[in-house]
Amino acid sequence: MATTSSKLECVMESERFINEEAPNNSTPESTSVIVSYQYVPPECLKNCSHLNPVVSVRKSLDRLVKKHRKKIKMCFRMFLILGYFAYFIGAMIYRFGDEGSIRLLVVTTVVISCYAMHVIKNQCGSRVEAIMNNTSKNHNFPSERTRHILKRILTVYVICVIVIYITTTVFLTDPSRLIPVAGLLIFTFVLFFFSKDPEQVSWRPVLWGFLLQMIFALIVLRTSWGYGAFDWLGKRVTEFLDHTDNGARFVFGDGFMEHFFAFKVMSVIFFFSAVISILYYIGWMQILIEKMAWVMQYSLETSAMESLHAAVNVFVGWAETTTIIKPLFDKMTLSELHTVMTNGFATVAGSTLVIYILFGAPANHLISASVMSAPAALGISKLFWPETKESRRDTSNDACVIKREGRNIMDAASIGAITALPIVAYILASVIAFFSLLGFVNSTLVWLGERIGLILPDYPPLTFQLICSYLFWPLVFLMGVESRDCCVVARMVGIKTFINEFLAYEDLGKEHSVVIATYALCGFANLTALGIMIGALTAIAPDRKEDIVRVSFRAMISGCFACFMTACIAGILSA
Repeated sequence: MATTSSKLECVMESERFINEEAPNNSTPESTSVIVSYQYVPPECLKNCSHLNPVVSVRKSLDRLVKKHRKKIKMCFRMFLILGYFAYFIGAMIYRFGDEGSIRLLVVTTVVISCYAMHVIKNQCGSRVEAIMNNTSKNHNFPSERTRHILKRILTVYVICVIVIYITTTVFLTDPSRLIPVAGLLIFTFVLFFFSKDPEQVSWRPVLWGFLLQMIFALIVLRTSWGYGAFDWLGKRVTEFLDHTDNGARFVFGDGFMEHFFAFKVMSVIFFFSAVISILYYIGWMQILIEKMAWVMQYSLETSAMESLHAAVNVFVGWAETTTIIKPLFDKMTLSELHTVMTNGFATVAGSTLVIYILFGAPANHLISASVMSAPAALGISKLFWPETKESRRDTSNDACVIKREGRNIMDAASIGAITALPIVAYILASVIAFFSLLGFVNSTLVWLGERIGLILPDYPPLTFQLICSYLFWPLVFLMGVESRDCCVVARMVGIKTFINEFLAYEDLGKEHSVVIATYALCGFANLTALGIMIGALTAIAPDRKEDIVRVSFRAMISGCFACFMTACIAGILSA
């Protein structure tokens, strides 16, 4: 009975038996002790506890919370909202007009607008959708043909407005700006001719990718408020990523900046991966993907995940954004995978822009180049590797299939940080290997050149720089670079393509045609990055290594041309 959960009460009863016939013969041995066990129910013991009132109150509270759970949550949210508005009003009264107050006002406005749209959709979205569906079924309005006509009218209207504006403000005053226009047409034809499947090319995402690129260029290059907005957003992203320094300094010490790439850049991947994991856990990333899917459905007709990846790549590096696409990586088609890699090759990280500025690149043009390359990467990717009828999939529910990882926020952050570990390992290993290999090849070329007399000071040494200065001369000329600067800019583009963009930017401040060169160099498309990206994406999805390798080289070419087309537009619109 000792192994059961029952409560036993031991009752000792002593009973002395006296032999009436021989009372004088009673001895201690004649006395016996009888032990009996009696079962006592647990309810009886509970009633005897002095803590019973406390337990009763706790159970009553539990029943009350379960019964009014929704009301309690609503009251708690109202309390938080009222508390925040009290803080917001106090902050605006205390100090209004500086950058911090504007930032607080913008964030508050955006959050309130998104929350209001979310509430309206939950309350009225199903009814509005049902009404629209019934109207479409009963009256066939708007019909599919009408929708296509309206889309074409909108596209033609945007094209006419852009052409008229550029013609009146640029071409009439400087006819030489027509050379980059020819460059755009030639680059587009080359990509189409060597496309993976030219017959399957859908021109809508290609055309709208170029139009959005042109619109962003007009906003950033031709308006002060456009540049100011993107400059402000870029600084906020850089400030956010700078919080990585706290963890890096604690682990590696105060001198961690001396090993910038290993300790600074790689640490950002851990921090950003943890943040993305938290956003997935609380559901914000799913909402963002869902909204992006709705917007892209009526513009570029690209999936939500690849479009979101392109948008985030404007200010965040491709290595950090791999954590965004990880939940859906196994479901992506080859065209989507090609687009994701093109996004990474065509853009640069916000933290990397600071390094470019230190090398002498103009900050305003770096920001506009990063913004303009995002839609260009989407359009060029769909031109160079289009979706086929067999590979198209339904992407409207991408946000719904993403599962939350972790039991709480801290667990989600830990999972995100650990997920970034193989990505960092692959990147570091690939950088060491590819830089060593490229250095060996370059030394071999110098040695081969010396065998035929290519020795300073009579002749320049045979290097990648010399080869690229001739190989890329036609390309940079089509971007609008002056003929006297073509060799120099071509050499810089070649260094960026075959080695690294940091080495290319070292010579930027010493030459002419700085603006166009800035746009052409602002990207991650080079052979070193090719190895790094293959390794990083393989760490996320080892089962898709064959697909990653298959599309990687084409994606690097697409990224290069995205930067070249951005440079063409800069050659047209830059002052």
